[in-house]
Amino acid sequence: LSDTQNRQMSSTEASNNSGVNGTEAASSRSLLRRIVDFLDEADWSFKKDKDRPIVKFISPDSLMSEYAEMLGLPDKPVPEDVLLDNLKTVYDLSVTSNHPRFYNQLFGRVHEESVVGSLLTDAINASIYTYEVAPVFTVMERLAMQQFLELFGFQNGEGVCTPGGSIGNMYAISLAKSAVFPDARRLGLAAMPPAKIYVSMESHYSMVKGASFMGFGENAVVKVATDEHGRMKVDALREHIKSDIENGQKPLMVVATAGTTVLGVYDPISEVANVCQEFNVWLHVDGCLGGSAILSESRRHLLDGCQRADSLTWNPHKMLGVNLQCSLLLTRHSGALQRAHGTQAAYLFQQDKFYPPQFDIGDKVIQCGRKVDVLKLWAVWRGLGKSGLGDLVDRKFTLAKQLANLIAQRQKTDGSFELIAEPESTNVLFWYIPPALRGQPADWSKRDDSWWRQMDAVAPLLKKRMTLDGSMLIGYQKCAASKNINCWRMVCSQDTNSEQDMERIVGEFCRFGEDISV
Repeated sequence: LSDTQNRQMSSTEASNNSGVNGTEAASSRSLLRRIVDFLDEADWSFKKDKDRPIVKFISPDSLMSEYAEMLGLPDKPVPEDVLLDNLKTVYDLSVTSNHPRFYNQLFGRVHEESVVGSLLTDAINASIYTYEVAPVFTVMERLAMQQFLELFGFQNGEGVCTPGGSIGNMYAISLAKSAVFPDARRLGLAAMPPAKIYVSMESHYSMVKGASFMGFGENAVVKVATDEHGRMKVDALREHIKSDIENGQKPLMVVATAGTTVLGVYDPISEVANVCQEFNVWLHVDGCLGGSAILSESRRHLLDGCQRADSLTWNPHKMLGVNLQCSLLLTRHSGALQRAHGTQAAYLFQQDKFYPPQFDIGDKVIQCGRKVDVLKLWAVWRGLGKSGLGDLVDRKFTLAKQLANLIAQRQKTDGSFELIAEPESTNVLFWYIPPALRGQPADWSKRDDSWWRQMDAVAPLLKKRMTLDGSMLIGYQKCAASKNINCWRMVCSQDTNSEQDMERIVGEFCRFGEDISV
């Protein structure tokens, strides 16, 4: 039996045989101390052994049946030793993004400073809505937002941490609605003319969700065509806006994406801003993925024009090694958040307090209770400094270029890989082509439908082998750039990687895929 299964059995036996309250632990050490010791022993940050499996895959049915008792909620408390074993089992069964070969999502390992900041956040258990209950965090977030406004080039404005980038983008929709339809708070959208939200074909799906969630409807979202690189076509945007105005529609906002989810490309923000200025339309920059380029002296040009935006979202948890979730929204319009969301709840936001009421920031957000997300970012920033964070960004961009070069070399030498697009940031899109499917013309239009169908089936089969082996995790998907055929999206999210790790990735694809027949 594995250690995990042994712990599961011992947990069940101890729970059945013990009537001792779980708080009456035999150990003299606290549960907190013991779990921290376990994480150190388990090498949670993979400083010692990066070759151990990233995942021990168990099917959903097996996980539900074999671990039902442990994962369920008991009527009576379990002893502390049992709870500790349960926690260890949860760790053993989980996929951790700290593994240096976790490339499946847009985030990677977290810094120890962030984990410590998160631990302190949870130990304090503050809600950041009034100064009286969260004085340090209120000021910390306020100062951080002032610095971020300056970083992105805003002369004035305000900002707030949001529970994820999707919610941050919904905040932007809310601010645009408040600016364009100020009476919507009282009268509702039914009293307003039909609105339109303009996004690129490669934009994040949260804009469609946000339009639906906020009552505009999915049909309010206009998906603007992109060029061969995946960037929004500015001329097409202008034509859409002109046509909609002529037809009695009201442009609500334009969303320029700084780092698209799949290709990782940047829309031409300055050119989009010109169109928004021409038609007096709210400009939002979705920098959730690519906003971190602002910290790099050699990459910040990708965000040229972002200072002209009305709002901007950014996820430090994506490139900067801050643990989930750490997101924020900035706007250059001071007071916009209060105008859009403020209700002045009398039991929280009394105006006759003995300290300045503007430090009670909770009224300008859509939540009441709001977790502190700024402390872990503050801890990482102080631990690495702005220059160190810029180095992180540069490192990840460089890794993407190194992997793309390796794939391009293999494409020329033996046809085992094909690069779909040159990376602009951390994402590399490519195909692995098994031996049975090699030797096709370089011109995609000359490859027959049968070949494309077979290629579409390669990635799911190879992903299964990869996952069951546990050596690495990389995601795949269909996209316009790949002719809607499954391809690999490798996210270079691990700053501890080297070019040798990129070479290993290429080798692992060959190991898993050499005998694939579809």
